[in-house]
Amino acid sequence: MSKPTKELNPKLTKGDRIMCLHMDGESSVPMGSTGTVEKVGRDPFEDDGEIIEVKWDDGGRLALLSTTDSWVKIAQETLTEQTGDPSFDYYDENPEIFENFDWRFLRQFLLKLRESSVENMFAVQPFLYSGREWIDRYFGEDQEDNEAFQEVLEMADESKDKMIQGVIKYMDSNGMEIELEKVNRLIRKFSEKILKLYIAFF
Repeated sequence: MSKPTKELNPKLTKGDRIMCLHMDGESSVPMGSTGTVEKVGRDPFEDDGEIIEVKWDDGGRLALLSTTDSWVKIAQETLTEQTGDPSFDYYDENPEIFENFDWRFLRQFLLKLRESSVENMFAVQPFLYSGREWIDRYFGEDQEDNEAFQEVLEMADESKDKMIQGVIKYMDSNGMEIELEKVNRLIRKFSEKILKLYIAFF
């Protein structure tokens, strides 16, 4: 059995074998679909974005977009059974993360947090939704020369906004009434899920 690497969205070249983990808005390429990269080109609508043309093993040819979709590389032989790795199962079990949250930005925020070394990564869940003022108040002492931490501060309010936006989108799509208590509870729930996703892959 071939196992995918754990690097999420690695750079691809023609001939690479990949497994799709999430294709935004498409049900015809479900999680676990495998295929071969035929071409990688620049996305004219996104800065630094790429369009990855793939010949899927089921005969389809829908392209991946680097700004919205996710994938991992696999060995050259076709993956014929599930990996059994809970890291990859996490995608299948938590589609609401990818449907409602800007997980790419949140991933970058968590990567920058790791680089800053201001807190153990198993304890940074509140950083996702607490904002700049809270982070600076409790972790900012003597961090003026920590460039990564300063970048964390610059990203913190946007991370907070994206968590709120994601929760509101989730609640709207599920017909839930927008109430502050529910929003706060779901922000904590989804920040835990996003942190678990980060820990699984990085």
